[in-house]
Amino acid sequence: MGGTIRFRRARGADEWDALVAAHPGATGFHDWGWLTLQAELFDWRFEPLVVLIDGAAVGVFPVLLHHGALRRPVQAPFPFVGPLVPEHLLAATLRAFRRWQLRHGVLVARYDLGPDAAVAPASATTRAGVLGAPDRTYVVDLVDATIERLEQGMKRGARQALHVAERKGVRIRPSEPGELTEFLPLVLSESYSSRGVPSPYPDDIGARIERWAAESGDVHTATALVDGVVAGVIVALTRHPVVTGWAGGTLRAFRSVNPSTPLYFDVIRHALEHGHTAVDLVGWVDEGISRFKMSLGATERPFTTVVSSPLPPAVRTGALALRQRVSRRH
Repeated sequence: MGGTIRFRRARGADEWDALVAAHPGATGFHDWGWLTLQAELFDWRFEPLVVLIDGAAVGVFPVLLHHGALRRPVQAPFPFVGPLVPEHLLAATLRAFRRWQLRHGVLVARYDLGPDAAVAPASATTRAGVLGAPDRTYVVDLVDATIERLEQGMKRGARQALHVAERKGVRIRPSEPGELTEFLPLVLSESYSSRGVPSPYPDDIGARIERWAAESGDVHTATALVDGVVAGVIVALTRHPVVTGWAGGTLRAFRSVNPSTPLYFDVIRHALEHGHTAVDLVGWVDEGISRFKMSLGATERPFTTVVSSPLPPAVRTGALALRQRVSRRH
């Protein structure tokens, strides 16, 4: 590869989002609005690095850090945040980022290479001298799909769940004002507590997401009702061809009628009707949730988590192991 890789801060949302949208690996988690919102929610520092080769912008490298003299990486409760550059520049970009770390005192950095960020991520991480580890997510392909084909591609139990939920009074509609504010924190709290950990999100996460969704326009939110009573909510990011299903679910009190299946299927249906190519149901949590996602017709897709550091290999290995343990909780 010829040319020199350098970084500068993005000039603003327009430049950033245009560079993100130009990459086939773009996800809602790469967008300026999402990253700035999360930085505000968690009091993180967002470094919006634009990747330059010989002065020309070729991609982005989002970096999320804690504030303070010691510039520590965050453990974000969502995946895929990492560089988006042409693949032939990826290894050089990762090497250049290690030099950026040295200059800026970031002794350990963590980032991801999402499922479409690179065809051969292991080759790039090896050549760059960083540690990569495999992870997985679950994607529903919508290319040439129809509603009928999507239902046929679901597992038998999921198809039955759709029909049973309808008979039991489950209805899905767009979320109305106030519903995310009230019910998203409850859904997140129950979801995390079922795994033995507290929700990492602040109490006002629902209100903040609801305001942001109303301003953004690139967000799909839906509410599950059981006999007219709110049973759950879901939020998906829709700016890119691949929809990113961020968070959602149903409250325990209603799980006997299984509104989760029609709630998630609503995201898939909405994506199909609006011309998207796929829906990413985002990440591996446990085998039960993975089976649920695959019952909806999703297939397992690999992605890579990375630890980058100029420190000795033992330190990098320990940091990668910690990241994998923490990521399993999200």
